[in-house]
Amino acid sequence: MTAANPSISTVPTGYSSVSPWLITRDTNALFEFITAAFGAEEIDRVVGEDGTIGHAEARIGDSVVLAFDSRPHWPATPSYLRLYTHDADAAFNAALTAGATVVSVLDNSAWGDRGARIQDPLGNVWWIMSHMEDVSDDEAANRWQAPEYAAGMAYAIDSLHRHMTGQEDAPVPGEVKAMAPPLRAEGVSAVPVGYRSVEPWIITPSTPELLEFIAAAFGAQEAFRVPMEDGSIGHAEAKIGDSNVLAFDSRPDWPPTPAFLRVYVDDGDAAFAAALAAGATAVTNMTEMFWGERVGRVRDPLGNLWWIHCREAELTEQEAYARAGDPKFVEAMEYVSGVDFFARG
Repeated sequence: MTAANPSISTVPTGYSSVSPWLITRDTNALFEFITAAFGAEEIDRVVGEDGTIGHAEARIGDSVVLAFDSRPHWPATPSYLRLYTHDADAAFNAALTAGATVVSVLDNSAWGDRGARIQDPLGNVWWIMSHMEDVSDDEAANRWQAPEYAAGMAYAIDSLHRHMTGQEDAPVPGEVKAMAPPLRAEGVSAVPVGYRSVEPWIITPSTPELLEFIAAAFGAQEAFRVPMEDGSIGHAEAKIGDSNVLAFDSRPDWPPTPAFLRVYVDDGDAAFAAALAAGATAVTNMTEMFWGERVGRVRDPLGNLWWIHCREAELTEQEAYARAGDPKFVEAMEYVSGVDFFARG
């Protein structure tokens, strides 16, 4: 079977079309951090015979983040994530208490968000945001002209660049006076309408190429892009199913920043073939797994790794684990888990 079973939903209940993978040296430490900083609730954890975590899930707000332990020879692969929370100031301070370091201090944006950036103890960078007011495009454009907003944006751009190039201790150009937190406007949700609590950033050498790829492979619909004066893309968003993917162009002196993402689709084989036709390379072929899904992995032309999932059966936990011992599924699991994303030589 190549297409999803029409009697079940494309995306499992409680999940979203796109979810980020966080691949770190210590998933347990990661979960301790996101619990302390963001109130995450652990859903699942699968520990291998060697004690490493092969799969884990945690819920933050309405979103699920996925994680597993990296192998000793793999390079560091930090994820970049936007988190919407009710109180950005409280989450920022909780993150620092839990061991995070500051990338950008708290400030207010022209478009009605308050936020900051931190790097967690495992190396992932989080944009901690809280939506404070709904701002029209015209009003946001007017605010850009105000010195405090212009200075804040310049600082946000520069501080991320310094982080990406290892210059956190370099002086910040100009004087930035972070604005005090505003009161949330009545009736305004801390998570903007149409968005989720956690959504992935993809930092890539060519955002236009990325948007072309995800449109061809996964039917993504571009929402908007913001070009900079030098022609690079400073911010872009696209919708895949019920999820938003955020992106912007990297700079030539930044290190590679591949993203790792799971995407649920109606027809896994069709999406896999479309991804290859759009320039991706196969990492693992579409394979039927014991929990009732077909799974394949591709690396897109920009270096990001996508887990393509297609649901075929709605199984109870008992039914799934009863199938896990079937030789067919044992072989499938060995094939999928045996591939080294960062093979040496």
